[in-house]
Amino acid sequence: MNAQWGISIIVVNFNYDRFLAAAIDSALGQDHPLCEVIVVDDCSTDNSRAIIAQYENRIRSVFQERNEGQIVAMNRAWLLARYPILVFLDADDILFPNAAVTVASIWTEKTVKAQFPLETIDEAGRRLGHVSPRYPKELDTATIRAALLRTGEPPSSPGSGNAYSRSLLQSLKADGGFDVENLREHHMDAILECTAPFYGEVVTIHDPLAYRRIHRSNLYATSSLDGARFAMMLQTSRVKLDYMASQYQKWGIPFDVIAVSNRSPWLLECRLVMAKLAPANDRSRASISNILYHGLKAYIDDEALRRRRIVRTLWFVSVALSPRPLASWLIGLRFLVAQRPRWFELLFAKLTKVKTSAWRDSPSHARDKPVTRL
Repeated sequence: MNAQWGISIIVVNFNYDRFLAAAIDSALGQDHPLCEVIVVDDCSTDNSRAIIAQYENRIRSVFQERNEGQIVAMNRAWLLARYPILVFLDADDILFPNAAVTVASIWTEKTVKAQFPLETIDEAGRRLGHVSPRYPKELDTATIRAALLRTGEPPSSPGSGNAYSRSLLQSLKADGGFDVENLREHHMDAILECTAPFYGEVVTIHDPLAYRRIHRSNLYATSSLDGARFAMMLQTSRVKLDYMASQYQKWGIPFDVIAVSNRSPWLLECRLVMAKLAPANDRSRASISNILYHGLKAYIDDEALRRRRIVRTLWFVSVALSPRPLASWLIGLRFLVAQRPRWFELLFAKLTKVKTSAWRDSPSHARDKPVTRL
């Protein structure tokens, strides 16, 4: 263990009182000796503040006087951090006890970000047997930068699956990286995802170090086949691409938003889903043939693992060519993680050669055992 690297875990909360204690407990239960826990509450209207108060001096608290959005709350909290490594833990997620010590053990002076997969749990804390993302074995910073410039979607984890250097946040703030209009439309993990590889080294850890909870109140974790939700995810991705274009222009890096959009498997998947879920007589329904054309080109150029590329290409073509009932079932299989049959997870893990860690398979963490408290 590289004991010199202290870690500040910042729990970010807004109206998640039913999950908040589990998140804070997991942050306080880290094996690493140099940890602190900061909880920032973005003016919740539920019982969150009473829960936070129960921890007294075991944590430090930041209370927003008005709801100003995720990034404003995070920026206020990380400025108070004592340690050089920051983990932003969403209040509905849970860190594994070895998360901090694992991150500290691989950190170097050049590291600005460490990313790791997340294991999915449901609202009650039951493990779903799903781990994401599934990273390629050899993934370096140059590959991540190239993926950003090619598709805008590099191999990366959502919020709780990352650790950042405090110096990265300081540099980005000094460079005006948070000085954007409509800051509420942006998300901290998206901003750091597309900027971190240009400030230093990004390290990938292949074993999951946290649980990501899927529930009805998730903003982007899909729990139902709703065209409006996919439209929202597509709009969020477009906001990120516009941010990237603006930021990269400052650095003299060419970035064509339209070309990148047509090379992004994720954006094309969202466009395809919206087209298939739209009523047949909807005049705004996108051309599936056009989406299929760009999708096949995107998958052919995708540098992900070969077996994974084949599986996703087959899914994409099947959805595009299938009648709506079958297409809806295939879309659900892809996006509704909580409703996937167990055999699908096992098969996909085998096809993509996902490594299962011994810790997650231990008897004390059986698949159907709730993990709302660790």
